[in-house]
Order: sequence, then C-alpha cells, then structure tokens
Amino acid sequence: MAVIYVREQGSSLHKRGRRLLVEKDGKLLLEIPLRDTECVAVFGNVQVSTQALSELLERSIPLAFFTRNGRFKGHLAPEASKNVPLRLAQYKASQDEARALAVAKASVRAKLLNCAALITDYRAHYPSAELEQATDTLACAADKAMAASSHSELLGCEGAGAAAYFRAFGVMNRSGLPFETRRMHPPPDPVNALLSLGYTLAMNELRAAAEARGLEPHIGFLHQIDYGRPSLALDLLEPFRPAVVDRLTLRLINERILKAEDFARRLSSPGGVILTPEAFKRFLGHYESAVTESRKAAPRGLREAMREDVGRLAHALEDGGPFQPYLELD
Repeated sequence: MAVIYVREQGSSLHKRGRRLLVEKDGKLLLEIPLRDTECVAVFGNVQVSTQALSELLERSIPLAFFTRNGRFKGHLAPEASKNVPLRLAQYKASQDEARALAVAKASVRAKLLNCAALITDYRAHYPSAELEQATDTLACAADKAMAASSHSELLGCEGAGAAAYFRAFGVMNRSGLPFETRRMHPPPDPVNALLSLGYTLAMNELRAAAEARGLEPHIGFLHQIDYGRPSLALDLLEPFRPAVVDRLTLRLINERILKAEDFARRLSSPGGVILTPEAFKRFLGHYESAVTESRKAAPRGLREAMREDVGRLAHALEDGGPFQPYLELD
C-alpha cells in the first residue's frame, strides 16, 4: 500500500476505471491502482475531480490537503466510525483525572526514552560526554514522569527532558546549519523547518489512523483539549517525534542530503524558512523511506508501528488496561 503525494502545481488528480491518475497539461505524471493506495496528500494548487473524491470516500482512503509549503489545511474523511462505545470510553477516560494522567505519563515516558535511544545510537559513532549526560538526564526525566502526581508535574518532567534533548540535538547537528533550540510558528531556520514539516506529516497519518479506528482525534490526555487542536493525534505523535522525524532530520542534514541552498525564506506572512519546491519533493521521498523501512523495534516499519500504537490505545481505553506506546529500546 502506498501514500500518494501530489505536489506538481497545476496538476489534476482524477479516476479512470480502478486507477488514480495525476495529469498536467495533458501529460500523465502518475498512475496507480486504487487497491494499492493507502492515503493521498495534495499540496497547493492541485485539482481533485469529484469522481476521485467519491471513489476515495467509497474506499475509505483519507485525502489530506496541505499548503504548497506543507502546512496542514484539512482532510476529507469517510463517514465516522460506528464504534461509538470506543469514543464513549475515550470521553470517559479523558474526564477521569487518574486515568488520563496514566495515559499521558506513558506517552511522555516513551517520548523521552526514544529521545535517549536516538542519542545513544549517535554516541556509538561520535562519543561525547555531553551526550552521555543528556541520555542520563532523559532517563531520569522518564522515571520522574512516571512518578508524577499531576498533569502540571508531568509537563515539568517533559519540559526538563526536552530542554536537555534539544541541547543534545544541537551537538548532533554536524551540518553547519544553524540550530539553537526548537522553535516553530514559523520555523526560523532550516533544521526547525524540517522538524516542523516532518511532525506535520506524521501527525496527519496518526490522526487518520485514529479516526479510522473510531477515536476522536481532538480529545487527548497529555495535550489538553483546545479549540481546533487534534490533541489525541499530538499525544500519539510524541514517541514518534524522535523515532521518525528527528532521526530523519539528522540524517538529511549531517549527510548533506539537504543543504543551505535547499531552503528559502518565505517573504509572505507568517514568514519563516521553507524548503524549495525541488527539495520538498526529495524530502517526501526520504520521509516515505523512513516510515516504511524495517527497524529492530518495528520490523514492519514505523508507519505500521504508528498504527499499532493507535490500536494499543484503543484496546487500553476499551478494557481499562495500561497504554504501552512504541519504544525504540525496551
């Protein structure tokens, strides 16, 4: 199954028989069987025919819309899952302070330990006392997170771990590209631009998987309910930030796959740094490789691991058991 990214400006996506076609100026750019299509993402000025929309809905294939530069705008989804009991269990758990905290603590612990795993892998090739200290700090923060007695205390543990992690991330950045710390809205430098884009893509995948399972993506446990925010999708994203996006970003910049000339500063609001169109296409290819390649902790790939986390959470909510998110090291 494939995720289809359509970025060619002025192109059109339509259906012919049992296949999806992308065309521009009468030329065929892409043709793929619908049976092999898992998700479609379109960026910027891409026309989608009503026939294609109807077929995607009929086959329950999500369609996500992004701006040309990768900002998520919205998505077209089939009728909501009929699994009302699961959504009721989610609502109930979100209102149960102890239950919500337990789920949130599991997400934070997995994120911090996966951050430590990334640093550990890097240290195997580039030993550093500073990085060793960072892994110790992250392990300690993960332990404190599991002992937190309130949501605010948990956020403090996460914040302390994240601060140590992004200091270490700066050490692991050998590219010469500037990076001081994590900043967004808008990203001020190439490294933050890659992180923001990668997080957006992964979050959209998790949001679609959560909806397909019957979960409400706006009701989370770590991320509190806020108008329009997909809090549950952001919760599910936490363990995969380091496992997917941060690891990919370091590889792209340290191996000089993406360089300074592959970025531009956006002059229109809200400003910030973005990838050039050609570099954006290459990034999508590398992202796809990152989520599909087999890993020790994810033999069927990280995209499948993301789906499995959605399933684990659904089961935990239904039966009242603990939620055990994806871990790079167990």
